[in-house]
Amino acid sequence: MINRGVRLNNRYVIDRVVGEGGGGVVYKAFDSNLQNYVVVKQIKESASSLLESRAEADILKGLKHENLPKVLDFFEDHGKIYTVIDFIEGVSLSDAVKREGRFPQKLVLAWARQLAQALAYLHSQRIPIVHSDIKPGNIMWNMGTGSVCLIDFNISLAFHKGQKNATWVSGGYSPPEQYRTMELYCNYLERMLARATRRNPVSGNASNQEYGSTGVNSRPTRIFDRRTFAPLAPVIQSRVDERSDVYSFGATLYHLLTGRKPEVNFLNIIPISRYDIPLSEGFCHIIEKCMEIDPNRRYQNGQELLYALEHIYELDSEYQAYKKRRVRNRILCASLFAAGIAMTAGGVLLTGREQVIAYRTCVQEAEQLLEDFQYDEAQEYIQKAQKIQENRVEADELELRRRYLTGDYEGCIQAGLSMLDKKQYHLEHENDRKRMGNLYYLIGSAFLESEESKEAVPYFEEAFEYEDENPRFFRDYAISLARCGRVEEAEEVLSQASKRKLDDDSIAFAEGEICYAKQDYLSAQKSLEEVIGRTKDEELRERAILLLNRMYIQCGTEYLDTAVAMLEKEMARAEEASGSGTSDFPINPNFTEALAKDYLLRFAGGSHPDDQILALNQYIRLYNSGYRTMRIVENIGILYRETGKQEAARKMAEELLDRYPENYRGYKLLAFLELDKQQALPGESRNYKAFRDCYEKARERYEKEEEQSDEEMQFLDSTCTDLQRGGWE
Repeated sequence: MINRGVRLNNRYVIDRVVGEGGGGVVYKAFDSNLQNYVVVKQIKESASSLLESRAEADILKGLKHENLPKVLDFFEDHGKIYTVIDFIEGVSLSDAVKREGRFPQKLVLAWARQLAQALAYLHSQRIPIVHSDIKPGNIMWNMGTGSVCLIDFNISLAFHKGQKNATWVSGGYSPPEQYRTMELYCNYLERMLARATRRNPVSGNASNQEYGSTGVNSRPTRIFDRRTFAPLAPVIQSRVDERSDVYSFGATLYHLLTGRKPEVNFLNIIPISRYDIPLSEGFCHIIEKCMEIDPNRRYQNGQELLYALEHIYELDSEYQAYKKRRVRNRILCASLFAAGIAMTAGGVLLTGREQVIAYRTCVQEAEQLLEDFQYDEAQEYIQKAQKIQENRVEADELELRRRYLTGDYEGCIQAGLSMLDKKQYHLEHENDRKRMGNLYYLIGSAFLESEESKEAVPYFEEAFEYEDENPRFFRDYAISLARCGRVEEAEEVLSQASKRKLDDDSIAFAEGEICYAKQDYLSAQKSLEEVIGRTKDEELRERAILLLNRMYIQCGTEYLDTAVAMLEKEMARAEEASGSGTSDFPINPNFTEALAKDYLLRFAGGSHPDDQILALNQYIRLYNSGYRTMRIVENIGILYRETGKQEAARKMAEELLDRYPENYRGYKLLAFLELDKQQALPGESRNYKAFRDCYEKARERYEKEEEQSDEEMQFLDSTCTDLQRGGWE
């Protein structure tokens, strides 16, 4: 051990020991150059041979991933080898599981995906890097951000000259092959048995969870017989590689979910599916596959593991049965569609029964996919249906529904107006008229969600021309009137809705909207809380929560904490529901974006300095879940810039240009980034040419906007003028 205050490499001042394992002793130390704390690891003699060259250390120093610490240095001091890594704030999952007992699937699944991303990154290096010591003690959890970091990989195995073997094991987490020989494995088991016997001298049973069974319909092993383990010999003598990390990953999740460390005796490990804990079939399957004794039966690397976790719902039996049913429909749809294309190319149109079947199949498939939240897949079938029969309203109504459900209200409005302008629909059946009414209703609803209530009113009125008894139309028509200040008309419409048997929850919601428009906030709060507390309609409940959130914001900054707490509670409720079921439901985009906006409003007040990062994290969640509208991408870019992440902000600006080349926002963000870059330089070194180029491109596109009220563009205008007056290039 190195005493406190000792300086290594004339730079790192030892503070205290923070851990010791098979790979070496770990110290917290102060970096006198960077003036911050780091982790210094003294590599044990048995492990130092793994770092055969400086080149390998440089490979480790080149790693960069958000769920891995940065390797900062590698040096030798008085014959000892040391590595230096970032000091990661948080608590180890080893300490956390001791305190909590075990964790629910929702939380462990979130950690698993982060860790799998780190493993996929390590295993995909040109020289694959194997961590070789994954366990709860080597995972740090930042409870503030929810992120986890896989630490202590600085003596990982890098393969370049045939196989290598780890020289240490972590009982319960290390795979069979990490023990190297049967002799070493059996010796390890004998030590565990002896230790357990000392702890329980009366029975002599190996009752602790390091050796022997932990219950669940089995008994502890009483007699040690090396012949029992002969079937393990081929595996134990195999090489350590990426699949070894996969085993340790699965064993770590096993412990976090069950509260029990896996057995060192591989023949006594109880499958996690036999525990009486709420786990989905998919998650059980992934963990048990990771912990296969034979490496060939595991996921072969981090990339395969990450793919499985990202498609976990596909492993559930209910999904598999559903998928088989759907395949038949897809084959029929694809074959009919292909036949239609082929016949059209040959001058023969697909007509009559075949065309109707193909169209109907696409429409039905798209509707089912929308119900399953699979919006991208639904779009594929909607487009097929639109090509087969372009003047039928069903496919267009589904397209607007898809855009509305994904929060793309601007896209819903633009697509809807284009459809009404260019198409003549054949309304042959009553169902066609209902679809047409819903098409108008969706346009009106999108205007309403975009807070353009006056524009919404005529589309709700038009919807009544096609379906005059739909209570939802009356409800939202009343709401749009109330938001326009036409309160008396709104109350009359709501009265008509009541006569048409609009349900009590919808009436209460509309009453809340009307009270809100009248600025009777107490009555509005009462009505909305009534809806939230009792309705079974999740869409209505969501709208009530969002309106209540808007009202809290309207009432002043003193209600911001209440608004944030309400949305955080709803997000936690939704996540808990998705984690406890057999499917992995997507996030709620409306709650997520509203929470991000609330964080930013509270950050502006100055009392919560972390809120800007929290807002950025919410926007990133939206982005990662596929909600990549112009507004979302731009907000992420702006927040990256404001938090000092210039390169990440630049990537968002480039994405804006790729997705929306005719819009000014991408060049506007680039202009600000170029301005920041130059103003960080000494005055004599500044060159504003790149800034001016981006500004001029932004200005050219901005002038095409119908409404020019962007204060940031006005700031860039004045900045450019000042620079020209100052003679800057």
